[in-house]
Order: sequence, then structure tokens, then C-alpha cells
Amino acid sequence: MKVLMNKLIKDIKEKLKKERIKLTDARALMLYVLYDLIKQGEFVSEFSAEKVCYFLQKFGAEKYFKLKYQPNFYGPYSGKVRFVLNYLSGSYILGYSDLNKRPFEPLLLVPDGDEEVRNYIESKPELKAIAQKTVKFLDGFYSDFSLELLSTVDWIMNKKNTNDIDVIKQELNKWSERKRTRFSDDRYIKIAIKHLRDAEVR
Repeated sequence: MKVLMNKLIKDIKEKLKKERIKLTDARALMLYVLYDLIKQGEFVSEFSAEKVCYFLQKFGAEKYFKLKYQPNFYGPYSGKVRFVLNYLSGSYILGYSDLNKRPFEPLLLVPDGDEEVRNYIESKPELKAIAQKTVKFLDGFYSDFSLELLSTVDWIMNKKNTNDIDVIKQELNKWSERKRTRFSDDRYIKIAIKHLRDAEVR
């Protein structure tokens, strides 16, 4: 019985592999970073995928995603990443079969999709460079708090053309009550500014 069950599971996995949708440069880039996020103990969600794509674009992937970000409740948000997640559901992602998920609702990545995504990215030097820059930048900053802080501070720094913490704090306070209270500690803002400057994020 155990042998039969193992064979059935293996057959199902093989069938899923064959039925997977085709990877594109944009899909593979997003998945590559999301798999890294999982390895660091964080959960994938619509929110984290939005922020991952935001920084992928910052490191050279804008021509692949072509996402337009706008200031939103949770920082810069495109509102389009959820359609990519929905399309990938059942192939590389589990739990996003409809578009009514909440931004922080956890999603699952299909474990055996990691190798396929990695092979795709590593076969293309430009994609590999973008992916590696992004995961290096986000290393240790994959939490929801860090992703929201980094993306919001980056947005302000670019729109106001400033690294001045007082200006950035003023803009955070004007953004929303959530931003004012959530990012009230100057230490975190300073860490975000330094990290963005050191990485020379565009």
C-alpha cells in the first residue's frame, strides 16, 4: 500500500510538472526572489510579491515587468502583481486561485519548482545579474515591516530627491496615520536610508 501511495504521489507531481505554465523572464524573476524569501523564513503573500517586483524593477527588470507603481496604503503598489500570482496558481503557487485574497494572506510555493526557476534564471546572464542583485539587497529585509519601510522610504527619496531624514519623516507623517505610527522610530528610517544609499538603488 505504501509503495502504491508513493508511486501515486510521484505520478501526480510529474503530471503537475508537465502541466505547468511556461516561465517568462518576468515570472521567473519574481519566483526566484520569492523562493529566496521562503528560505529566509518569511511567508509569500500578494504584498511581499508586490514589493519584490518593485525592487526587481529598481535593479533593472522594469523592461520585463513594466509595472507602474503609485503611493498606496502599504507604500508603493502597482495592483497588477496579483494577476501574475493568479496565473501562476496551480503551477508554482498554491492558494491564489481567485483574486479576492487579502494582501498579507500567506501563499505557498510549490517546492519542486525552485530548481526549474533557478535553472531558467541562471541560463540568462542578464536575468541572473538582476536576480542576484535583488536577493543581495533584500537579504535580511524580507519581513513585511522591512519591505514596506524600504519601498516607502525609497519612493520618498526619489520623489523628493532627498536623503534628509527630517524631510523623509515629514513625508511619512503626511502619507498616512499608519506610516506615522508604524515608522516612528528614527533608527529604522536611518537603517533604510543607509541600505538604499549603499546599494545605489535607482
